[in-house]
Amino acid sequence: MAQKPDGRPARTERVTFTKPAAERIAKVVRAVEGGDRDAGPLTFGNRGVAGNPKTFRVCTFTGAWSINDTKTVTFKNQTATPNTVAAVNLFFPFSAATGATTDCAIAKDGTAWYLIDVPFETATAVFVGATTTGIVVSSTQSTSRVTDVTLSATLNTSNCTISIGKTLVTASTIFVTGTATSVFVQSTFTATFLRFKV
Repeated sequence: MAQKPDGRPARTERVTFTKPAAERIAKVVRAVEGGDRDAGPLTFGNRGVAGNPKTFRVCTFTGAWSINDTKTVTFKNQTATPNTVAAVNLFFPFSAATGATTDCAIAKDGTAWYLIDVPFETATAVFVGATTTGIVVSSTQSTSRVTDVTLSATLNTSNCTISIGKTLVTASTIFVTGTATSVFVQSTFTATFLRFKV
């Protein structure tokens, strides 16, 4: 009598096979019976991508990486060669010093590798909260104006004449000749944002 794993009786049910299914089963049974009885059991691995199931890797690269550029990256945690591949950056420009080493993630599509991620960090900056519009001076003109007059008199006793002299005191004055409308910052706030790690 059929039993469950715990030893209790199991209810049996009738199983029906189609003729093609029964023929396939019989073919497999005959092949097994005619084979090597000492061979190991059948094993079933991951049904992934044939040939190379690894389509995602963590790597490092050096220097900057522009959009549409190809760069050689090195697999992390793998010392056996080959441990480098060429990957293309399709999405974002990455700035870095010439010899700087940066971690990254790449993914494989078909036979090509592509950059998909780089490290990010947070930074704090001052942002504009509100603005207002006002009038500003766009051009000026400078001119001179008289601010004072100094008079002097000289008496000539020989011919009984008086000479009058004057000195003008001037100053430079700036006049507005043009104005423009401009936007002014009325309030600010501090916030944290995400950026590429540099």
